[in-house]
Amino acid sequence: MEFKKTEGLSQRVSKHLANEIRSGRYKPGDKLPPETELATQLGVSRTILREALASLKQDGVLETRQGRGMIICAPGDRRAFRFSDVVEIMSSSEANYLYEMRAILESEAAALAAKRLTAEDERQIHLHYEEMEEAVKAKESGDLAHEAFNEAIAKASKNIFLEDFLSFLHARLRTLSKELRLSTMMDPDRAAHVIDEHKAIADAILSGSSEAARAATLRHLCNAADRAGLSIFAP
Repeated sequence: MEFKKTEGLSQRVSKHLANEIRSGRYKPGDKLPPETELATQLGVSRTILREALASLKQDGVLETRQGRGMIICAPGDRRAFRFSDVVEIMSSSEANYLYEMRAILESEAAALAAKRLTAEDERQIHLHYEEMEEAVKAKESGDLAHEAFNEAIAKASKNIFLEDFLSFLHARLRTLSKELRLSTMMDPDRAAHVIDEHKAIADAILSGSSEAARAATLRHLCNAADRAGLSIFAP
C-alpha cells in the first residue's frame, strides 16, 4: 500500500495499522512483520514506519518483547503513557523537561550498556558510529545512522523497558532532532564537535567504563540541548 508523502504521514500509517488490527488481520499476540518488510509493504521509509510504530506503542496497541519483536497487545492489556505528540506544540519549558528526561535516561542506558554489552552490541555500536562519521564527511544529516546508534546503545543496556521507552521518547523528539542535525551539517566546525561527542560516548561504552559512558552521554546531550536553544538541568 502506498501513502502520499505529506505532513502527517506517520500518523496516517499508524491509523492504517490500527485499522488492520481492528479488522482482525493482526490479532492479539501476533507478531508484526520485520521493519524492512513492513516498510516495503506500506511504501514508506523506515523512519516514517518507526515513528508510526512508536505512536502505536505509546497507545499500548503494540509492545516489544525480547526475542520476538513487535507484538499486538490484547485490548485489556493496553495502557498508554501520554504527552504532547510533537515538540512544536509544547511550551519551551515542556520541551526543556522532555529533553532533560532524555538526558537522564540515555546517560543511564549508556552506563548499563558499558557493563552489559555483548560482542554483537559492540559491533553494532561501532558500525553505526562509523555510519554517522561517513554522513558528517558527506555533509548529510545521518538520521538513520544516528537513530540506529541510539537504539544499539539502548539495546545493549539489556533493560527491555528502558529500550522501549527510549524508542517512544526519540519518536516524540524526532522533528526537533532532525532539524538540529540538518543545521549542524551546515556548520563544519559544529559537525566536527558533534561527531567527537559521539566518539567519546562509543569509546567509553566499548571500554566498559560506566562512569565515563554516563558522563560522555550527559555532556553530549547538554551540548545538544544548548544547540537547540534549551537549557537542561538549570535551577
